[in-house]
Amino acid sequence: METIGIYSFFILCFTSHSTVQSIGLEDEFTWSRINYTWPEDTFLESELGSEETAGSNFSFNISTTVKTSGETLTTVFVDYQYANNIPVGLHVWGNKLFVTVPRRKPGVPSTLNYVPLHSTIKHNVPLIPYPNWNINLYPDTSGNGDNLVSIYRIAIDTCDRMWFVDTGIYDIVGSYTHVKQLELILINLQNDEIIHRVTVPNDVIISGTVFTSLTIDVSNQSCNKAFAYFPDLVAYKLIVYSLEANRFWRVKHNYFYLESTAGDVSINGYNFQWTDGVFSVELSEEKPDGFKDMYFHALAGTHMFNVSTMILQNETLATRNYHGNDLTIVGDKGPKTHTSMADIHPSSGIMFLNFVNQNAVGCWNSQKSLDTISIVHKDDTKMIYPADVKVSGDRVYVFTNQMPILTIDNLDNDDVNFRVWSNTVEDAVKDTNCAL
Repeated sequence: METIGIYSFFILCFTSHSTVQSIGLEDEFTWSRINYTWPEDTFLESELGSEETAGSNFSFNISTTVKTSGETLTTVFVDYQYANNIPVGLHVWGNKLFVTVPRRKPGVPSTLNYVPLHSTIKHNVPLIPYPNWNINLYPDTSGNGDNLVSIYRIAIDTCDRMWFVDTGIYDIVGSYTHVKQLELILINLQNDEIIHRVTVPNDVIISGTVFTSLTIDVSNQSCNKAFAYFPDLVAYKLIVYSLEANRFWRVKHNYFYLESTAGDVSINGYNFQWTDGVFSVELSEEKPDGFKDMYFHALAGTHMFNVSTMILQNETLATRNYHGNDLTIVGDKGPKTHTSMADIHPSSGIMFLNFVNQNAVGCWNSQKSLDTISIVHKDDTKMIYPADVKVSGDRVYVFTNQMPILTIDNLDNDDVNFRVWSNTVEDAVKDTNCAL
C-alpha cells in the first residue's frame, strides 16, 4: 500500500496484452538524490559535526534565519536526510514543474516544491520550496499550525488553482506521528497565496485514511462550481467535496474495492497480496448535459469502471445505499494492467495509465474498447514504478521513482533514481492504437 510503503512487489515487469508500442517518452529531468535551494544564510553541518560527511547518509542540521510569525527573524534547524527524500507527485503550470516529497520518513526539509520547467540544468536540479520555505518547515515555526506536513500529489484546475491534501502525518512508515487532521488546501498560482483551506471531517473517512491523489472538476461556467474527488484506497470509498457548498460527502459502492482474484501476485519468488482499492479517477471532457464521465479503478485490480459526475455532484444521489445502474463496468484492461495513476487528455479522450508491474506507461482511447490499450513506453531498467502521470495542455508528463526497491534495498544515490518523462500527446501515442 502506498501509504505505508509496501512496494517490493512492483519490481519485476511483465508483458502487456498489447504488442503495439509507440515512439515513447523522453527524459525531461533526472535526479540521483534530491537536494534543495537552501536560503543564502544556510549552514550545513552533519550530526558528526563536519561538512566532509555530506556525501554520506547522515542527518543534517540546517541553521538558517527565516521569517516566522510577523516580522520576527529566528534561527531554525531542519533535518535533512537525502536518502529519505523520495518524490512522488508532479504537475506543470506555466514555467513551473511542481514536485511533491511526502514526509514518509524523517529528514524531508520541504514537501511542496518546484523547478523551472525550462531550466538548462536537467540533472540534479535543486528543488525550490513552494510557495516559500517557511510554510514547508517541519516542525511548525509559525505557532499556528499552518505549515505543510506531508503532500503526496497535487491537482491544478483550469482556473489556475492548485489543490492538494495535506495528510498531516509525519514518518508514516515509522513513528506515524499524526500532526493534524487531513486538510484540503487551495493556492492561487497567479500570486502564490493560499486562498482556501478546510479540514476533512471525520464522518467521511476512517482511521488510517490517507488521500494520496485527487482530481478536480470545474464547471465551464464558473470557477466556484468546482468539485474535488478523493479516492480512499483504504476504506474503499470515494469522497466528494463541493467548493461552492464547502461540504464533503462519501460515496460507497462495491466497485471501489480491490478485486479478490487480482490481489495475489508472485514476483521473483516473493508472494504478496495487494489490498489497495480505488486509487485514482479520471474525467472526460464536459458533455452536452454539463457533466463528465468519471473513470476509476482499483490498484489491486484490472477492471475499469465508469460513473457520471451528475450522480456524484448530487449529494442525495451520491450517498444512496443502492445505486442501480449508476456505476457501470467498462471492461477488463487485461493481465498485469494494475494501474496506479492515470490521466486523460480531454480533447482527444486519450487516457494515459501507469502500469506499475510492467515498468510501463500505457494509453487507451476512451472512445474505443479496452482491448485497444497500447504501450506508450516501457523500460525495465529506468521506468521502475511510474508514480504519477499528468496531462498538461497537449503534453503528458510521467514521474518514476523506483519506490519498490526501498522495501528490499537502499537506492544507489550515485545512480539516476528519479525521472520526469514527457512528450507531446500526439508523439507519445504515435504508431499505437491511440494514434491521433
